[in-house]
This record gives sequence, structure tokens and C-alpha cells, in this order.
Amino acid sequence: MCSLPVSASAKIGRISTVQPGQMAGAGDSRFPLAGSWKPWLLTSGNQFRPGPPPAFGSPEKAAEIAEVKNFPRNFASNQLGFFNQTQEAIFTTWYDFANRKLFEEKLDDNPPRMARTYALMAVAQFDSMVACWDAKYTYWAARPNHSDPAITPLFPNPNHPSYPAAHGCVTSGISSAIGYLFPREAQFMQEKAEESGFSRLWAGIHFRSDIQAGLEIGRKVGQLAIERAQKDGSE
Repeated sequence: MCSLPVSASAKIGRISTVQPGQMAGAGDSRFPLAGSWKPWLLTSGNQFRPGPPPAFGSPEKAAEIAEVKNFPRNFASNQLGFFNQTQEAIFTTWYDFANRKLFEEKLDDNPPRMARTYALMAVAQFDSMVACWDAKYTYWAARPNHSDPAITPLFPNPNHPSYPAAHGCVTSGISSAIGYLFPREAQFMQEKAEESGFSRLWAGIHFRSDIQAGLEIGRKVGQLAIERAQKDGSE
């Protein structure tokens, strides 16, 4: 059986050093080093690393726990929670939207422009994930029901740290790129990213600070994609 590099083992084998408010367990052993993957736009995975989440036991964290615990779930919030848990919501829907816009803008018979669209979306999404996982395995933040067992998530927690929220990161990154490429859709794209992010709070698996930090990371990475596009010679 293959062994992980020392750096990977240090990141996923830390159960004995867990602190209050941190995730107890190994985490998702597929991705502990995703924050060190080579990015396309970032100088490094930690370029946009946020500060730490509210401390466990602080008034800010208590307020966040109460918000998740007391959120009044309904059919609409549950529907969005379940949908945004799917791979379709994380990946497919964004590219399907771009496909439709390329057709509507009569760019579907322009292979270079189509390739540029997909490339900008993909690098923004990928680098947003790199930045997100760098922060996740820096802070090892616990999920809401780890902080208060009375919280019942809509579905099982993803097996990686809570802060920042990955949905906020990757959807904000890719939606920023789409908004630049199709300016009339920029506001709509921002709203869809926020909906995706906050659906995780509605589902009981993320705190508000997780989502806000994730959305901010994605916006910053998306801006790098926009700056790249502005300098690539395309008109």
C-alpha cells in the first residue's frame, strides 16, 4: 500500500492535536494537498488565504451557530439545498449556461471564442478550488453540528473542513468569469453564486462566515481570470 508524503500525512493525521472548534478526524484524504496544486492564475494556493473564522466560544461563533440552528427550513430551501449538493449544480449547470449564451450570442460557430470561454471558466473554477483547499486545511474548521449536536444537517457533511465553503469559492470564481464574458448576465451570475453558497447554510452544513469567505475568494480569483482575459489580445 502506498504511503502519503510526510506533508500529506501531517495534514490528515492530526486527530490528537485537534482544538475546540476544529474538525476531529482525518478529513478527505483525496484532497488534503489540493491547496498546493499548481494553479493557472494564482501565484500560490495561499495568495488569497483569508483570516481565521470566528473563534469557537466567541459571541460571533455563538451567533453563527444560532443562525444555522434556527433557520426555518421549507420546501424551497430544502430543494435548493439538495440541488446544490449534486455534481450538476457544482459543474454542469455553469457550462450549460455558457453553452446557451454562446448560442444566443451567435458565437457557437466560432471555435476560438468558444475555447476561450471554456478556458477562462475552467481556470477560474480550478484556482478557486486550490485557494479554498489551502484555507480549509490551514484552519480545519468544524461543521455546525460538530459545534452543536442539536443541529441536524439536511444530508451528511462533506468530509473536509468547513471554512471556507467550497461552493462559495468555486461558484463565485466561475460566475465572475461568465459575468465578464457575458456582461448582461453579470448580476444574475453573482446572485446564482450567492444562492449556491447560502444553500449550504440552509442545509445546515456551513456557517455564514464559511460562505462569505468562500464567495470572496472566488471573486478575487475570478478577477484574476478577467485581468488575464483583458490582456489576451481577444476583442
